Amino acid sequence: MQKVRIPLSVDPVRNSGKRLSFDGVIPSKNLPRFNEVLASPCSDVEVTLTFDTDEQKIHYFRGRARANVELACQRCGESMPWELETEFQYAPITRRQTAEELPEHYEAAVLNELGEVLLHPLVEDELLVALPLVAKHTEQDCAIKSDAMSWGELPKEAEKPNPFAVLQKLKK
Repeated sequence: MQKVRIPLSVDPVRNSGKRLSFDGVIPSKNLPRFNEVLASPCSDVEVTLTFDTDEQKIHYFRGRARANVELACQRCGESMPWELETEFQYAPITRRQTAEELPEHYEAAVLNELGEVLLHPLVEDELLVALPLVAKHTEQDCAIKSDAMSWGELPKEAEKPNPFAVLQKLKK
């Protein structure tokens, strides 16, 4: 079965009333900020979205995004495969529900002037947050072994004159 493209924007209130769901992909070319931080551009990102209304009559949508990416190892600089998966849950900000009133398990989704949420940038933000802070191979797979790295004190630099010494003389 071929996956369909996730729409760029949707009306979350209308979709949650209809309890719609999407299972598809976001093309890699639509995620420029995400591709900038990768060692090589990723393939299309698999995304599943479900729109619904909870017991408090709050419209929300939840989703999951999966991507296989190539990251640069921060120890050796070589590229390394990484399976990235993230889950998220948003509730749109409307006249009836403000961000302060939302339960804490919902993130606030800001609507554009048409009352829609831009899904591609939202998923891109979630993928960026899901990236590891420091990507590195396991000790066994890395080209640079930990015993080859040096630790200790840096060599002392020559004494530099204080640039504010002139001001000290003026103070007297």
